[in-house]
Amino acid sequence: MSKIGDIDSPARYRRLARDCLEMARTVASEGPRATLVEMAQIWMRLAGTEEGRQVAQQQQQIQPKADDKKE
Repeated sequence: MSKIGDIDSPARYRRLARDCLEMARTVASEGPRATLVEMAQIWMRLAGTEEGRQVAQQQQQIQPKADDKKE
Protein backbone atom coordinates (compact mmCIF):
# COMPACT_ATOMS: atom_id res chain seq x y z
CA MET A 1 0.00 0.00 0.00
CA SER A 2 1.41 3.37 -0.94
CA LYS A 3 1.40 6.40 1.31
CA ILE A 4 -0.40 9.56 0.20
CA GLY A 5 2.94 11.42 -0.15
CA ASP A 6 4.16 8.62 -2.41
CA ILE A 7 1.54 9.28 -5.12
CA ASP A 8 3.77 11.67 -7.11
CA SER A 9 7.03 10.14 -5.99
CA PRO A 10 9.79 9.82 -8.59
CA ALA A 11 10.84 6.62 -6.80
CA ARG A 12 7.35 5.20 -7.28
CA TYR A 13 7.43 6.08 -10.98
CA ARG A 14 10.80 4.32 -11.31
CA ARG A 15 9.39 1.23 -9.59
CA LEU A 16 6.52 1.21 -12.07
CA ALA A 17 9.01 1.51 -14.94
CA ARG A 18 11.00 -1.40 -13.53
CA ASP A 19 7.81 -3.45 -13.21
CA CYS A 20 6.97 -2.77 -16.87
CA LEU A 21 10.43 -3.89 -17.96
CA GLU A 22 10.21 -7.04 -15.84
CA MET A 23 6.86 -7.88 -17.43
CA ALA A 24 8.27 -7.13 -20.89
CA ARG A 25 10.93 -9.80 -20.35
CA THR A 26 8.22 -12.41 -19.79
CA VAL A 27 6.05 -11.53 -22.81
CA ALA A 28 6.66 -13.58 -25.95
CA SER A 29 4.81 -11.33 -28.41
CA GLU A 30 6.68 -8.36 -29.85
CA GLY A 31 3.70 -5.94 -29.80
CA PRO A 32 2.86 -6.21 -26.09
CA ARG A 33 6.56 -6.29 -25.20
CA ALA A 34 7.17 -3.05 -27.13
CA THR A 35 4.17 -1.45 -25.40
CA LEU A 36 5.53 -2.36 -21.97
CA VAL A 37 8.96 -0.96 -22.85
CA GLU A 38 7.31 2.24 -24.06
CA MET A 39 5.32 2.46 -20.82
CA ALA A 40 8.56 2.07 -18.86
CA GLN A 41 10.10 4.94 -20.81
CA ILE A 42 7.08 7.13 -20.07
CA TRP A 43 7.26 6.31 -16.34
CA MET A 44 10.96 7.25 -16.34
CA ARG A 45 10.25 10.57 -18.09
CA LEU A 46 7.51 11.26 -15.57
CA ALA A 47 9.95 10.52 -12.73
CA GLY A 48 12.41 13.04 -14.16
CA THR A 49 9.69 15.64 -14.63
CA GLU A 50 8.45 15.20 -11.08
CA GLU A 51 11.99 15.42 -9.71
CA GLY A 52 12.50 18.71 -11.54
CA ARG A 53 9.20 20.04 -10.22
CA GLN A 54 10.11 19.08 -6.66
CA VAL A 55 13.55 20.72 -6.93
CA ALA A 56 12.01 23.93 -8.30
CA GLN A 57 9.47 23.93 -5.49
CA GLN A 58 12.21 23.45 -2.87
CA GLN A 59 14.26 26.28 -4.36
CA GLN A 60 11.27 28.60 -4.19
CA GLN A 61 10.77 27.74 -0.53
CA ILE A 62 14.33 28.58 0.48
CA GLN A 63 14.53 31.90 -1.38
CA PRO A 64 14.47 34.80 1.09
CA LYS A 65 11.54 37.18 0.95
CA ALA A 66 12.13 40.74 -0.23
CA ASP A 67 11.74 41.97 3.36
CA ASP A 68 14.50 39.60 4.52
CA LYS A 69 17.03 41.20 2.13
CA LYS A 70 17.02 44.60 3.89
CA GLU A 71 20.40 45.76 5.07
